[in-house]
Formats: sequence, C-alpha cells, structure tokens
Amino acid sequence: MASARPLLEWKEEYSVEVKAIDDQHKEMFRMINELVGLINVVPDRDRIEPLLDGLIAYRQKHFATEEGYFKQFDFEGAEEHIEEHTRFNERLEALRSGYTDDPIGLAFELVDFLEDWLIDHILNTDRKYIECFRAHGLR
Repeated sequence: MASARPLLEWKEEYSVEVKAIDDQHKEMFRMINELVGLINVVPDRDRIEPLLDGLIAYRQKHFATEEGYFKQFDFEGAEEHIEEHTRFNERLEALRSGYTDDPIGLAFELVDFLEDWLIDHILNTDRKYIECFRAHGLR
C-alpha cells in the first residue's frame, strides 16, 4: 500500500508581508491539503468537483486582490505578473475541461500542479511586489 501523501505546510518564508494576501495564500494551502486528503482516502468525482469549483472561484478572488493593488500602486511588474496568473488560469481550466472518469488521476495532477505553482509563484513572482506594496503602506 502506498504511503499517504504529506500535507503542504505554510512557512514564514512564504509571507509577502501583507496580511490579506498571506491569508489568501494560506487558504489556498488549505484547499490543496483538502485535495491531498482526498488522495489519501481515494477520491471520487462527487468530492473533487466541489473542491475544484472552490479553487477556481478562490483564485479569481485572490488574483483580483493582487491585480487591484497593482493598478492602485502602479506596480511596474504588473504585466508579467498578470501573465503568470493568466497561464495559471489556462492550466487550471485545461485540467478541469480534460476531466475524465479518473478522479484519482485528476487529484494527483491538480495537487502536483498547484503545489509546484503556488510555492514557486509566492517565492519568486509575489516577492517582487513586496517593496512596492510596503512603500504604499500596505501591510
């Protein structure tokens, strides 16, 4: 029997020093961990679809938050950052539309994609706006 997949843990190094955005990132971690929990108990379509719908809705809220600050503060890296958001949206939609009757495969693919993307995005792309946001008093 395969061992259980480990949960994704929030670390302070992931903080972008803006409470609202950190809280949104933590919620995304929670949702990814919910998917991990499904993998660990053999997921079915009825359990994955609501979670996938929630992820899609939540990423819209999160991206709108960041992009609103980009516009408000005239963040010079906005265009590149928004392009990453667009690529994320395209990949998530492709996973959703490519959904077959393989909920375990979908869950694994989602978790792999989300973990890799979120950690890389926070540690590399999101860090670029910290100075701009701080200069405008956002905490």
